Amino acid sequence: MGDCEIMEIPRNIIKRLFLFEYEYWKVKSLDEVRRRVGREFRFLPVENLVKVLEEIVGNIENFVKYSPEKALAIRSTRVKPPMIYFLIVEEHELGGKIFLIETIHSPYSYEKILTGMRAFSAYVGIKCNLIKQL
Repeated sequence: MGDCEIMEIPRNIIKRLFLFEYEYWKVKSLDEVRRRVGREFRFLPVENLVKVLEEIVGNIENFVKYSPEKALAIRSTRVKPPMIYFLIVEEHELGGKIFLIETIHSPYSYEKILTGMRAFSAYVGIKCNLIKQL
């Protein structure tokens, strides 16, 4: 987890915010998810992403059972400027919730976000369902 980027996401570049629930499928822990995303994604300070989310939705604990040690903040390394950020929070041994932050740099439609999330889920070894757009 050494390659951790300092980041700021100005609120005015956020296009949409989604909340998903996930369960472990091919992986059995957040550490296994962390290993799978290692090459394609950049690790970010969890507290920075939580701060951004709380500016938008208020206390994230209204949506997720949050513990900083059981959370992973990432973004893709393939595109600049970043289009999508993820906060993956393990709530229990079977899984948890994922916040997906889409920025104004993203050209994706709502449907493309959902399709992309299915591909991301398969890549990291989880099963995922949309709870709602926030």
